[in-house]
Amino acid sequence: LLCSVSMFTSCGDDDDKDDNKADVAGTYAGTLGVTLDGEGPISSSQSIELTSPADNKINFVLKNFILQAGMGGEAGQSVPVGNIKITDIDLVGTNGNYTFTKTAWMGPIISGTSGIPVTLKGTITGNDIKLDITIPFMNMNIAVQFSGAKK
Repeated sequence: LLCSVSMFTSCGDDDDKDDNKADVAGTYAGTLGVTLDGEGPISSSQSIELTSPADNKINFVLKNFILQAGMGGEAGQSVPVGNIKITDIDLVGTNGNYTFTKTAWMGPIISGTSGIPVTLKGTITGNDIKLDITIPFMNMNIAVQFSGAKK
């Protein structure tokens, strides 16, 4: 009698899986509040997007941002700002708990300046995100808060 034994092994592509790698990319839906010079906030439903072009880096996009300039938290005149996009943001943390901060210059050159400084600060805990965006524009202080969850 002739006996044959075959052995098979399998190599999966998960051998290099890093459980500490940030999985934060995606669309987050939530509430956006805008305060203008301490008045407000004027709140609306909004989505933001995060992409992750490299380990421990994110890109942020708030599409079609419209500033509602009103009194006492009431919507007033609409001022379309456009997309707020900040790239190459350092992501700090592990195991689903992350923080990030970055200031970027946005917009066209205004009155001989190089644009408007926009500061983004945020925390991600699991699938939840909280953001603060500050935009000092001319003699106004625009404060934007976002709180949401990953879709």
